[in-house]
Amino acid sequence: MHTAVALLDRTRDYFQIAHSASLLFSTVSNRLNSFVNNGKRVINNETNGNNETNGPKPPQPPRKQIAWLASAFLAPAALGAAYETMRNGPSSNETTEHVAPALVAKTVAIDHPTQNTSSSVALPATFRPWQSATLHARANGYLAAWHYDLGESVNAGEIMAEIETPELDQELATAVALVRESDAATAQAKAERAEAEADLKVAEAQLIRVKAEAELSRSQLVRRDELLHRKIISREEFDTFATQVETRTSEVAAAESDVVRRKTNLETRNAVIDARMATTKSRQAAVERLQELQGFKRIVAPFDGVVVRRTAEVGSLVTAGQAPLFVLEDLSRVRVQVHVPQTYAKQARPGALVSIRIPESASPSVDSTITRAAESIDATNRTMLAEVELDNSLRRFQPGTYAQLSLQTSDVTSWTIPSNTLSMRVAGPHVAVVDAQNRIELRPIRLGRDLGRRIVAVEGIRGDERLVVNPGDDLVQGLQIQIRQQTNEQKVAQR
Repeated sequence: MHTAVALLDRTRDYFQIAHSASLLFSTVSNRLNSFVNNGKRVINNETNGNNETNGPKPPQPPRKQIAWLASAFLAPAALGAAYETMRNGPSSNETTEHVAPALVAKTVAIDHPTQNTSSSVALPATFRPWQSATLHARANGYLAAWHYDLGESVNAGEIMAEIETPELDQELATAVALVRESDAATAQAKAERAEAEADLKVAEAQLIRVKAEAELSRSQLVRRDELLHRKIISREEFDTFATQVETRTSEVAAAESDVVRRKTNLETRNAVIDARMATTKSRQAAVERLQELQGFKRIVAPFDGVVVRRTAEVGSLVTAGQAPLFVLEDLSRVRVQVHVPQTYAKQARPGALVSIRIPESASPSVDSTITRAAESIDATNRTMLAEVELDNSLRRFQPGTYAQLSLQTSDVTSWTIPSNTLSMRVAGPHVAVVDAQNRIELRPIRLGRDLGRRIVAVEGIRGDERLVVNPGDDLVQGLQIQIRQQTNEQKVAQR
């Protein structure tokens, strides 16, 4: 601070020295010019006299050489005299008149912060319908007819348009025929299974008979063995009975193999039936899917509403899931959606008081409360979505309309400053405050809402400051300034 003041004082002394030297040099120059002019007249007179009497005289020094010679000797003297004059102070009134005046302080205009005690904040909002549905076609075909036009009301379940689907109808007929074919194949497999079951029963009965005959042959062989030991029968007769026993045993083994084969055949028939029944179910499911698609040949209203868009035209090609045919909205109630900044997110709770106004409408504002809030801040725009439900049975509100929602907030006293007193610097927003000694104080502040001509200052303002209007980059900390007096009209214009 002291270094800057000393530098300014020294600069002022240098300017005063230069000014005094300039005045002295101008005086000396004028006197030299007078001296040279007088010498010229004397030389001319002498030259004329000598020409008349004694002839020409030797050449005299030119006037410019005399002037430059005098200036070379007198300029240092003039600068030294000026410096001594400034160092020792003015000695007369004449010297004081030629001394340069001191540097003049910068003059600025000031303004003051004002108190902001508003308990509400105005936020942009949008009207949304209670329900909205975009109706697409689910089946490919051609539009046969439409029954509701733009702006007409429709009840839930009513048919809004019809579509012709010749390809779908053909696919359905083919699927039905395939189901019938599968049913017939399944019935055939079941008949073959019944036949296999009967064959198995016959084979099992044959096995029982063969086993009985084999057991009888073994018992007879035992008796024949006793008779052979008693020598009642011959060896040849005994061997005949032994051969019969072996034959009966082979027949039993063959009957058992036949039973196993019959069982395997039965299991195969059951597997064929299961496969054909699965095929039948699959084809039946395809039939049901195509029948469901046939149900989409009619576009049905999902709820009571109003047609707000219609692109359906008779004869136009309709592709499933492509361009919408209708847009239906339920206007019995509306939702007013507002994105609340995170500064006021805590105040935007369900039940908080709000006032909704449409700027272009002459109707009075509507007072209501917040119905629901997202309870989460969106990281992309740092806002929280909130909704207000309003009855719209009289069709007073139209979805998509812009509105202003005033949210009631807590009474927090804050200060607003004029927008033209704000200075954006590298370190952030600042204001230039004039202290009691009319010196500049650069003070950082934290900004709140932008109100247009004024800005809310959240931090850094106490309310009694004098703020510089249109502060420039030449305003530095501690700079001495002068305050410009303003008229009432200028003060009103700034506000």
